[in-house]
Amino acid sequence: MENLMKETKQPTVLGANIVYLTVLILVIVSQMLFSKWLPTTSEGADYYWKLFIMEVVLIGLPALIYMLIFKMDIKEVARFNPIKPGEGLLVMGMAIFGYFVMIAINLVWYWVVSHLGTPTGQQLPNIENLSQYLAATLVIGLVPAVVEEFLFRGLILRGYERFGAKFAIVMTGILFGMLHLQLMSIPSIILIGIIISYVVYRTNSILAGVIYHFIHNGTTVFFLYMQNLLIGNPEVAQQVPQDISQLPADMMTIAFVVWGIIGFLALIPFIGCVVGLHIYTRDKGKGRAVSLEESSRLTFLEMLPAFAAIVIIVVNVIFEILYMAGTLNI
Repeated sequence: MENLMKETKQPTVLGANIVYLTVLILVIVSQMLFSKWLPTTSEGADYYWKLFIMEVVLIGLPALIYMLIFKMDIKEVARFNPIKPGEGLLVMGMAIFGYFVMIAINLVWYWVVSHLGTPTGQQLPNIENLSQYLAATLVIGLVPAVVEEFLFRGLILRGYERFGAKFAIVMTGILFGMLHLQLMSIPSIILIGIIISYVVYRTNSILAGVIYHFIHNGTTVFFLYMQNLLIGNPEVAQQVPQDISQLPADMMTIAFVVWGIIGFLALIPFIGCVVGLHIYTRDKGKGRAVSLEESSRLTFLEMLPAFAAIVIIVVNVIFEILYMAGTLNI
């Protein structure tokens, strides 16, 4: 018990990694045991209720239980601090411009992975009307932004901070990306995780992470809604991003050129917002990091749950690649 909590009642690496491994196992086991109950289709309000319950129970609850067991100050640990209007605007700018950069990265990665077999995209809901759009914005946009930020930037980032801000930011981003179990977008999700970790650390507020996360997810929902409206057939619209590898060579070339230009143009203001945030938050240095023992060194035992989680995720990715290649039937 003493290894899981310091006298300061801040999360430790071991504690954070155990929670992470627990969440991963819960997600995978729930998919295996309750496949009939889980939202495998995107029809009706039932889909959103199930997705909401999964996010809160499987991802958010373990982190909350850990903090409550060890009687931590949740407000302090999770950085429930306000942010200045200028910080909020810069974070919003990063999220908006960063979104288009990530699309360009996803396109390149999608093309690379498509050489391994037929890619399998993430199941997204059919959004045919305003009520479905609002429901998707809430459950796909806001709920994950709050719940996942509480786990990763509220708990895991704190746990790794005593080994340095850079290590904590990068490691939290990697764990964030890998937990999504999405081979087709894992590089961009890891980058997003690193960016959000940086944003939360610089502003010393989880609210900044929630804003970035919500804008990113919400933009995806918005474009999906617009796409369905423009095409007029949600089933056809649903196939567009998932079958991009099957586009004719000339169309693929056009897509690369167009999104390459858009991604580059978005990258410039994105970097500007990052630099601006770094300068704007330079006076918050004293409140960011937790004051813990500087002599502490990362041990194999502390990282063991994370290593176990990574092995599980890698095996899952290997099975997905084999399935894509047609050598494995599930």
